[in-house]
Amino acid sequence: MSHGDDIGRRNFLRAGTGAIASALVGAPGWAGVGQHAYASANAIEPNPDRHVEVQLLNITDLHGYLQPAEVGGYNVLTDHAGDQVVVGGVGYLAAHLKRLRAGRKNSIFFSSGDNFSGWTFEADSLANEPTVEVLNKLGLQFSTVGNHELDQRFPEYLIDHIEKGKPYGVPGLDGSFTDSTGKRFGGANFPFYTSNIVYADSGLSIVPPYSIVWVEAGKGRRLPVGFIHLTVLGTVTGSTSYQPHLGELDQIATVNTYAAELKARGVNAIVVSMHDGGAAGTDFNGLSDPTGFCFQLAAQASPDIAAIVTGHWHAAFNGMLPDPLGRPRPVVEAGCHGQLISEIVLRLDPRTGEVVRELTTSVNHPTTHDVPPDPEIQAIADYWVDQATRRYAQPVARQSAGFSRTANALGESTMGDLAADAVYWLANQDGSRADLALFSTAPATGSAALGGDGLTYAQGDVPGDEDGVVLFGEAWNAFGYGAVVLSVTVTGAAVHAALEGQWTAGQGGTVAFAPLAVSHNVRYSVDPGKPPGSRIDPQAVFIDDTVLDTGRSYRLAGLSYTLIGADGTSAFTSFTEPVRGERDREGFIRYLRQRQVIAPLPLTRVTAVGQSG
Repeated sequence: MSHGDDIGRRNFLRAGTGAIASALVGAPGWAGVGQHAYASANAIEPNPDRHVEVQLLNITDLHGYLQPAEVGGYNVLTDHAGDQVVVGGVGYLAAHLKRLRAGRKNSIFFSSGDNFSGWTFEADSLANEPTVEVLNKLGLQFSTVGNHELDQRFPEYLIDHIEKGKPYGVPGLDGSFTDSTGKRFGGANFPFYTSNIVYADSGLSIVPPYSIVWVEAGKGRRLPVGFIHLTVLGTVTGSTSYQPHLGELDQIATVNTYAAELKARGVNAIVVSMHDGGAAGTDFNGLSDPTGFCFQLAAQASPDIAAIVTGHWHAAFNGMLPDPLGRPRPVVEAGCHGQLISEIVLRLDPRTGEVVRELTTSVNHPTTHDVPPDPEIQAIADYWVDQATRRYAQPVARQSAGFSRTANALGESTMGDLAADAVYWLANQDGSRADLALFSTAPATGSAALGGDGLTYAQGDVPGDEDGVVLFGEAWNAFGYGAVVLSVTVTGAAVHAALEGQWTAGQGGTVAFAPLAVSHNVRYSVDPGKPPGSRIDPQAVFIDDTVLDTGRSYRLAGLSYTLIGADGTSAFTSFTEPVRGERDREGFIRYLRQRQVIAPLPLTRVTAVGQSG
C-alpha cells in the first residue's frame, strides 16, 4: 500500500470516528496517559513472588530507516509538555532498548510490521537485507506481516528469501549481498505471523496466525503469552503489495476466533499485534480524539485480550481504553522510522497466567539522541550506507541522449515512452503476455512513478560517472516508487475509455489533462478541437498496426497504481485475470540491463487528426 493509500484510508475512517471517541471517553475505565504513566511503566515489580512481570517492547513501521529520518519531520516528536525531541536511527534505538531491557527477566521484543520495503535507498535497493541484519542483531523475536512485507512476490520473497535466506534473483546483483560481517545474507532470525491474510483458494493463513512465548514464572515453571497478528485490510489489492492469489479475512472476527482458540489451549495472557492503527493527537504518550480502525477493534475485540499494539498509520499514541466488559487495556502505536519503543508491562497471576489488568502499565519511549548510539549497531548501519553509495554508482546501461519528462501538446514525452516500453517488456517476460502497456505520466497523479527530470545525458556528481552512463541510483530515482507491474484482461472499450479519459471538462470551459503514455506498439490520433469524451475515434487507435476492437478483450500491462484506479484512472477497475510481475524499480533496472543501450524515440505515438506520424 502506498503512502497515498495510507492517507486515503485515514481520511475515510476519520469521517465516522466522532461517535467512537465519544463512546470511548464515556465508557468505564477510560484513562488518559500522562507523565505519571510514563514514569511508572518503567518500574520493576517490587514483589516478584506475587506476580510474574512480562515486559513487551514493540516497534513498528521501521521501513528500513537505519539512520535518523532527515525529511518530513519524522526525526522530531512532541511530548506531553509540548516540547519537541529529536529521535530516530537504529544506533539510538539499540541504546534505548538495552536500557529498557536491563534487569528484566521476561522481556519480549517484537514488531508490528512494515520493517522494510519503504523509502530509504540503502535498505530498499539492497533487497532489505540491511534491515534484517540490524533486526537480527537487535534480537527481534517475531514480527507481524505488514502490507509492505508483501511488496515482493509471495512466498518467494518473504518466506524463501527473508525468512530462509534463499537467493531472490541473481546473488550479488539483485540480493544475497555481503553483510557487515563479510557473510552472504542468511535470512532473518525471527518469524513472521498474520491471521487474516490467507491463500484465496484454501482460506488458510499464509504464515502461522499467532505466536506463543513462554516466560519464566520461577521455581522452574513457565507461563504462556499469546500474540495474535493482524494485517491491514486492503493489503492484497494495494498498489505496492498486490497479491492476486491471496485473500483477506475480517479482522475483528478473526482476532476473536483466535483469542478463543488460545484460551482453549490454556493461554490466559493474550496480546494483539496488528498492522493497522489510528491516530490520537500529537502527544506520543497521550490519547485524544481517537480515529482509526484500531479503536473500533479495541471496543469490540474479546475481553480476553489484555493489550493491543498497533501500526501502519505512522502515528504515536498511548492510552488505556475499555474492552467490551469495561475493563481498561492499553492501546498503543510507536510511530514510525524508529521514533519510539512502546513498552507495556503485564503482571501475570503466577498460578493461572492471567493478566492482572489493573496492574498493567504502558509508555512510549522516544529514541532520543541524548545518549550515545550503540556502537555495534551504528557500525552496521554505516556499513550499509557505504554499500548503498557503491550501489548507486554502478552502471546499468548507456543512453544515446537524454530522456525528458517534458511532454508535448499531446502529452507524449521521451521518458513516458521509455516507461511504457519498460512495463510492456516486463509484462512479456517469465511466461507472461501483454498486448499493450499504458503508463500514467500526469504530474498530479504520476509524479510518484516518474521522479526527477528523467534521465539526463550529462554526467552527474557521482565520482566516476560519465556522459551517457545510466547509474543504478539514477535509474532507481527516475522510475517507480515500489508499485507492482500488473498484467490484466480488459475490454477494448475500456482501453478507449481510458484514452478518452485523459481529458476531463472542468468549470468555466477548462479542460484538465492527465496523459497516459503508450507502449511502442500502440499509436492513435486525437482531435483536440472536439470536447472531452469524443476526441479519439476507436478506428484511429492501432495496436500492432491493427485497429482497436472495442468488443474484444486485451491483455493490458500497467502499474498497479493506475489499474486499480488510485491515480484517478477508473476505466480498468473491473479488470480480470491479474498476473503480478516485478516491482517497478527493480523491473526498470532489469529492462535497462537487458537493453544495454537506450535511445529516445521520436514522439509519434500520439498525433493530432490530420497530422502524419
